[in-house]
Amino acid sequence: MSNAENYSEILNYIQESKFALLTYVRSDLTPVTRAMGSFAANGENLYFSTGRESAKVQEIEKNKRVSFYFEHDNQIPESWKSVLLIGDAEQVTSSSADYATALERLGAKSPRFKERIVKGDLESAVIYRLGTREVEYLDRSKGYGPPLKIVVK
Repeated sequence: MSNAENYSEILNYIQESKFALLTYVRSDLTPVTRAMGSFAANGENLYFSTGRESAKVQEIEKNKRVSFYFEHDNQIPESWKSVLLIGDAEQVTSSSADYATALERLGAKSPRFKERIVKGDLESAVIYRLGTREVEYLDRSKGYGPPLKIVVK
């Protein structure tokens, strides 16, 4: 299978995911994982949004390397799939070149986020772009073994 076919499967899997797990490292070197619902793929990169006052924003600003893990519910072991994206999170501000794309993608994925866009209610949110550097894709329906690892950058 080519990387283009793998990317298509990976992007589809992310698109079908309702939730994901964001992992970051606090300044005391403790890894922390949080469930996220506000995310949307943009090619191999990912936009995500969180509350401006959340602890994760303060920690991500100190250490931008994060991971996003996607795993659907109720899978059976023989056809288990998961996706792990690893990269650096950069804030997307209203002056960023891809701000409109971020809003469009996040709004298309989440009716709640789209409603906030329409109301102009984004001042309490921070939007990030995960610049994906590595992808790990596990698809047990293709056999057992290590996950497919793709280095992006």
